[in-house]
Amino acid sequence: MSVVDRLQALSPEQRALFEKLQRRRAPAPAGAPAPPPVARVSGRSGLGDWPLTFDQERLIWLHEMDPGLVSWNVDAGSRVTGNLDLPALRGALRLLVARHAAWRTVFPRVEGRRVQRVVGWLEPEVARLDLEALPVARRRAEGLRAIYGHTRQPFDLERGPLLRVAVVRLAAREHLFLLTIHHLVTDWITFQVFFRELSILYQALLAGLPASAAERLLPEIPVQFPDFAVWERQWIGGDMLAAEAEIWRRRLDGFPLALDLPADRPRPPVQSQRGGLHHVTAGAERTRRLRAVARAEGATPFMAVLAVLYALVWRLTGRDRVVVGSNAANRPRPEVEAVAGCFLTQVPFAADLGGDPTFRELLARSRRAALDVYSRPGLPFSKLIEAVAGEAVAADRSRNPIVQVLLLILESNPPGAEAALHFEPLVLFDGNSRWDLMFGLYDDHDRGLDGALEYNADIFDAATVAAFLDLFYRLIDAVVADPDLRLSQLPAAPMSAGPAGANAGGR
Repeated sequence: MSVVDRLQALSPEQRALFEKLQRRRAPAPAGAPAPPPVARVSGRSGLGDWPLTFDQERLIWLHEMDPGLVSWNVDAGSRVTGNLDLPALRGALRLLVARHAAWRTVFPRVEGRRVQRVVGWLEPEVARLDLEALPVARRRAEGLRAIYGHTRQPFDLERGPLLRVAVVRLAAREHLFLLTIHHLVTDWITFQVFFRELSILYQALLAGLPASAAERLLPEIPVQFPDFAVWERQWIGGDMLAAEAEIWRRRLDGFPLALDLPADRPRPPVQSQRGGLHHVTAGAERTRRLRAVARAEGATPFMAVLAVLYALVWRLTGRDRVVVGSNAANRPRPEVEAVAGCFLTQVPFAADLGGDPTFRELLARSRRAALDVYSRPGLPFSKLIEAVAGEAVAADRSRNPIVQVLLLILESNPPGAEAALHFEPLVLFDGNSRWDLMFGLYDDHDRGLDGALEYNADIFDAATVAAFLDLFYRLIDAVVADPDLRLSQLPAAPMSAGPAGANAGGR
């Protein structure tokens, strides 16, 4: 029985757990050796000059094309209630920076090439603004304006630090908190590591423990991010890289690598990454019914939403072959599960929609596409681009290569309720978008699918994307009412493509 066949035999609940675990640890393909342990080669603190990971190399290249772009600044904002002790917060931040090599990393040039250099110390930047003297009605708006300004400041990659915090005091027991980290040294799981460890350290320092005792409350990190960078080049380089590249070439053969959605304006030769945003609120009942359809077909909620997006793209473009992307955590070994750094990579999910399938059949194809990806080890997206698209597409700055529509379904974590502080997440949008459409959704048990749809404002008007989102909702309503409807029977877009919206493209 093949790896994919074994995955097909899992129950929906087992598959959902598998998807969650896959974000951290990808299974080896049939007949391939399991990934070896990540060895500690950098020492306890990671000091020294180390190679970049493959995906960091592409991020550096994108940065050098336009150093002023701030779309690689990754943010997490919160409204904090409780007695915020700034000295304890600063102390916890200092311990975190000392603990994780990624946050003591800069990216200088050495003999003409970028390296990641881990230094002994980088003081974390903490900006503080007190707005308590303002009238109450103005404080929140002024505070949000301040942290938006803070997140839009570019980082100096050569000098660092690449992590900063802003704290805005609105009242004695109310603050706004913003964490901004450059993508070169962070990803989604890294943010979870940050807040989990910050909470432990902050509570310990607040209780009066000395720093040496507080840091002993956290387990020792088995490796640092530079160890993973060295490991990646040893493990994925060579024969493994060639084999995986060939698999992806076959998998995406014949699929369009430029997905031209009907747009309001021609695509500029260089994408400005100027974006817009619509909130996504699918609702509890609509989401519950979609989950039920997925469960009945042995699929997960991610696979069901992916199938709906396939139908959406088909309706907008008429293409039978569709690629929708997502992110993979790319943490293939337990040693790196709680390490800070840029592990994240992208993966394309390709599906052939030919033959006018029913949604039930489309969901099966979506499931197959997901399992095909999850049954392979992670190939860095930068290497996938080289293997499948070639240098011309890799260098095309008008669009994200291969993946222009991205789907993220993130874990919905309840706000922290620590003894001293309560963190309530803020929805922040920095005005940038790296994809034509990006669905960033939380599958919340009570609220249902909830989140944001970011879009490329270079080519789309807000009203056009609002119509796309309305069609997304109507497609869900149709398929949960009757999963045996064929693609051709599903709701159609109410608008016609503008002069820039020709469905030409291809490879």
